[in-house]
Amino acid sequence: MLTQQTRPIHICAPQLPVARVFHQIRATDADRTSLQHDLGLSQAGITRHVSALIDAGLVEETRPQNDDGTRSGRPRTKLGIDGRHLTAWGAHIGVRSTEITVCDLAGRVIRHQKLDHDVTKFSAEESLHIIAEQLQTLSAGLPDPRNIGFAFSAHVANDGTVTSPVFGWDHVDIQRHLPFPISLGTGVAAMAGTEIINTPLNTDAHFEPSTLYFYAREVVSHAWIFNGAVHRPNSGRTPLAFGNSNTLKEASRRGIAARTFAELVSRARTEKVARDILNERSHKLAEAVIAAVDVVDPDTVVFAGEAFTLDPEGLKIVVNQLRASTGSQLRIQRADAHILRTAAIHVALHPIRQDPLAFVAA
Repeated sequence: MLTQQTRPIHICAPQLPVARVFHQIRATDADRTSLQHDLGLSQAGITRHVSALIDAGLVEETRPQNDDGTRSGRPRTKLGIDGRHLTAWGAHIGVRSTEITVCDLAGRVIRHQKLDHDVTKFSAEESLHIIAEQLQTLSAGLPDPRNIGFAFSAHVANDGTVTSPVFGWDHVDIQRHLPFPISLGTGVAAMAGTEIINTPLNTDAHFEPSTLYFYAREVVSHAWIFNGAVHRPNSGRTPLAFGNSNTLKEASRRGIAARTFAELVSRARTEKVARDILNERSHKLAEAVIAAVDVVDPDTVVFAGEAFTLDPEGLKIVVNQLRASTGSQLRIQRADAHILRTAAIHVALHPIRQDPLAFVAA
């Protein structure tokens, strides 16, 4: 266990040459020639780094095959990510549920589980202990992890502590309550990092588009990508009134006894009061998004969280209000359905992706 507080990771494009080679092989249909061209490294440098990654079991070579299944003689040997024999553990901890995952070092999911765990009903120490135990159970029979990452749908301070009125936590030192060392991150920042992680490196690029990632569920938060790195608000203060729980409380006050946000959305299809409540929340969310866009001035906005994924009518209100405020050139996207699991994997694998050879030594 670490003897000092764990600082949150800062997701960015890799800097070490071997890490850049590893990244490019993950992100492209690479061979040695394309790596040399894309990364601006010498042939000798590419050969050295690729050989080191192959020897470490992180990269494999494949030769294209003819239609009859025989291998071609002349086509270049392609490179792909291996790492199947090495694992990492990840967890994304939300207010009402937690996603835990075991993956290999290529980011492929080996095992996954959603825990219906409400952190507001336990102490921080109890919640972290439960999640750690569940990860150990999930990984039974698999190799020990090369790294473990915890992402939170709450702000993680630079000293590695979490203070969240929604969680009911006050300056909780995450590492102190866990039986193993971890990488630590904010969930929305890890979600935003998806674009960096999946985007090929290119030394010829003169313009890197920026992206705002806006998340709304129990917690409302955002992060943005600029110059190949993820940035997040320094204070982590969020508009708590926009969270799912407060929306359900408002519904109850107005006579709609919905137990979950999904139930409220379902009832909104036939009950005007429920639809009005969701529409009011969507207009408030739109104002928050517009304020963030005014500051960040992104090329793309990505929406994630149940406020957008479960309520398409509400998302339409946010998008239309955003379009009216900013014009039509802004690209707008919705995150995929597995983004919480993806965030957990990103926090677990980011240190490995920054220095892959450091994590494979016996």
